[in-house]
Amino acid sequence: MRYLILTVFLFVFTSVTIAQESEEKPVTKPSPDTATIHYTQLNDYWPGEQILTINDTSLNGFQYYLPTENENLLNASLGNAGLAYKSMVFQLPEYSGFRYTPFEFSAYKWTNQNIRYFQTSGPYSKLFYTTGPGKEQTFDVTHSQNISGGLTLGVDFMIINSLGLYERQKSDDVSFAGTVQFVNRKENYAVLGNYHNSRFRWRENGGMSNESLFRNNTETDRKRIPIELAAADNQIKEGGFQIRQFLYFSKANKNIAVDSLQSDSIKPAKVHRYYNPYRSNFISHTFAYTRNSTLYTDKNPRSGYYEQILVDSTKTFDSVYYQEISNNISVEAGVGRAKGSSKAILLRVGIEHIAGQYKTDTVSKTFNRITPYAYLAANAFGWTKVEGKIWTTQGNPFNGDKGIEGIMTIPGYDNSNKWGNLQINAALKIEQPYYFYQYYYSNHFQWDNTFGQQTTFSLKTSYTNKYLKAGFDVFNLTDYVYLGETAHPEKEVGSVAVSQIWAYSDIKWRSFESQIYGVIQNSSNSDVISVPQFAGRLSLYYTHPLFKRALHFQAGISAMYNSSFYENAYMPALRAFYVQNSYETGGYPYLDAFINIRVKRARMFLMMKHLNSGLMDYDYFMVPGYAMPDRGLRFGVSWAFYD
Repeated sequence: MRYLILTVFLFVFTSVTIAQESEEKPVTKPSPDTATIHYTQLNDYWPGEQILTINDTSLNGFQYYLPTENENLLNASLGNAGLAYKSMVFQLPEYSGFRYTPFEFSAYKWTNQNIRYFQTSGPYSKLFYTTGPGKEQTFDVTHSQNISGGLTLGVDFMIINSLGLYERQKSDDVSFAGTVQFVNRKENYAVLGNYHNSRFRWRENGGMSNESLFRNNTETDRKRIPIELAAADNQIKEGGFQIRQFLYFSKANKNIAVDSLQSDSIKPAKVHRYYNPYRSNFISHTFAYTRNSTLYTDKNPRSGYYEQILVDSTKTFDSVYYQEISNNISVEAGVGRAKGSSKAILLRVGIEHIAGQYKTDTVSKTFNRITPYAYLAANAFGWTKVEGKIWTTQGNPFNGDKGIEGIMTIPGYDNSNKWGNLQINAALKIEQPYYFYQYYYSNHFQWDNTFGQQTTFSLKTSYTNKYLKAGFDVFNLTDYVYLGETAHPEKEVGSVAVSQIWAYSDIKWRSFESQIYGVIQNSSNSDVISVPQFAGRLSLYYTHPLFKRALHFQAGISAMYNSSFYENAYMPALRAFYVQNSYETGGYPYLDAFINIRVKRARMFLMMKHLNSGLMDYDYFMVPGYAMPDRGLRFGVSWAFYD
């Protein structure tokens, strides 16, 4: 394993050195069918929103068709698209609103934080469809259109539906988001709004009850391998809307271009008006309503899978419902100018009020809390940028939560094409655990805990240039609350430390390209936080235009690997992962081979996923009890329309 880690990082270092010493020479003129799409995502509290870019006709990474997979995502899954997953790279999630559970389903849904507000000069639409073994199907629809002047509408719709290769493994996920943005003619007022709704339904099989049939490959019909649960189902519904308004008290900066759909074949007919995330000097108000519900059912709770039955021995029907209404008012102002920054000094202060309700079949609770927050940034002539954040919460169920964060960036502007950027981030948070850990009442699990606050300190250092992103992160968690080996919340008195070294490189040389992501991790207490010592993904591409650039062809191979470790087990009745220390997963590579093709604005991929299935031991488990799919062919097609 040490040699593998050393080889990966030597390859990154060598590739970066070669790339820096070589000159990139374009082979031919760019295709006239390419286009660049821009969009913005909103942040509830802090500045830093950006205009992000999609190269909508790029072939690189096109084969990563699931939202839980890309060149630098390393997730452990239950073996079927659309089911629960868990990151193998330790991270501290950023939450706003009601922190109910640490469930990992965010990649499948649209939220106020990841909804995209597009900026297109003409109508833009994209259709994306994939199919694979086990009747696996995904379908995405995206549309954005500037109706007139400053009014733009958008839609994002995503479906994941897969029967799976094993009994009772079906997933059925649907997520929808509709957006509107308006900027008035004087550009001193802007409003953005969205409505989003997600619904996830999936069957739960509890994993294999006789793994030897799989490991010895004595039963090749995967549907006949016995499972733990024969009548259990899960459902999550999440939805709501948000309206965010900006009233500016300074003129728009005309030097910041936000007209965004540009190519050799598409020219803007006129200048449109969009929300500009780089503008300052405003007062903002955000109103949001969210509703969420979870439902777990089992027609046979006496199957022997559960350690206890607490309410009803004939059926399990566990439902939880919670909703929130939030109002957030903030004022932002800045003075001066600095290289790479709209303001030399920038200040934002705000306050948020949230009223919420939590309900089960037996209890109803209401909560109110207020969170004031402040942000201050100073940019010293572009040499260094320093940012500070502070916030505190009063009111249940997160009374007394507070945090402070400092960020230093050298230099204080994007310098990735030259020497690069160095960033240091230090944060201290003192928070109540997820409400799920505090109170839960169901047929198989019940608790009412008062854990007090847990303290999290993080120190992150990262370096970014044109060819390489790398960093070193340290986390220290005191009085950490987690799900223990009995799938009940436990508090680790004292501290647990996690450290990481990570690197990502994207290197191009003529028609070849490599993308490498790797992370080395260490946990001071693997009985509480278990992570693989090494995890990484390598993708190699060969791209070449054919038929006078009418067709763009790409062939490649990708490999994902993580070292053996005690990955958390999955409890269907809680929709959550919990600690286990008896079953090791990992130590197995997953190889995929693919062909990506683009003809004008249509892209297609053909991928043989898990190419090495059956050529090694039948030991491909990422989560205990849940085998990954065997070798299988996937096909996908994406078609973009710009007018």
